[in-house]
Amino acid sequence: MNFSKEEVRDLIKAWIAISLAISIAIVGFDAVRTLGFAVLIRAFVVYALTVGVAFLAHEVFGHKFLAQRRGLFAEFKADDLFLMLAVFLSFTGFVFVAPGAVVISGVTRIDTYGKIAAGGPLVNIVLASVFSILSRSGFELYLPLYAGQGIDLIATSYQINAWLALFNLLPLGVLDGAKVLAWNKGVWVALAGASALLFLGII
Repeated sequence: MNFSKEEVRDLIKAWIAISLAISIAIVGFDAVRTLGFAVLIRAFVVYALTVGVAFLAHEVFGHKFLAQRRGLFAEFKADDLFLMLAVFLSFTGFVFVAPGAVVISGVTRIDTYGKIAAGGPLVNIVLASVFSILSRSGFELYLPLYAGQGIDLIATSYQINAWLALFNLLPLGVLDGAKVLAWNKGVWVALAGASALLFLGII
């Protein structure tokens, strides 16, 4: 895969902003004031390794990889306004994340667009399946937040990837689901069904 300096910058920027916004919203501003800044740093590490990695895998190994394999231009562009909005809103406990997207040019066929769109959720489904197997097999990797509280990276990565796949497969607006559904209804049903079963913990 080919990456420009601007794209690497945008990916890092989005990764940091997403991880920070989730950390602030989950931990809470009051807890940070009470327990100290260190708890926010630990939360940031946890969510950078779970939410952040799930996001990067979705965009890079899903959309970008498939697009470039087909000889198309594909580059992630961060949305600075929405990244700042995500961080500001996180102080209220609400998370609204729209970090940007992989911009693709040269697509002329609806099936090509649909296959590239399906790549992102498919990567998250695969990751969710792997982490689900590990979690069900008893594997745990806890990182502490504060006294008596910690987060299991394995279980959290499973939940985050399942949720991200399911959300992106909603057949609405600019989400991946709308493009996949327009290309192939059977593929959309299979991917949406798998992500829903993973999200509900059935598989």
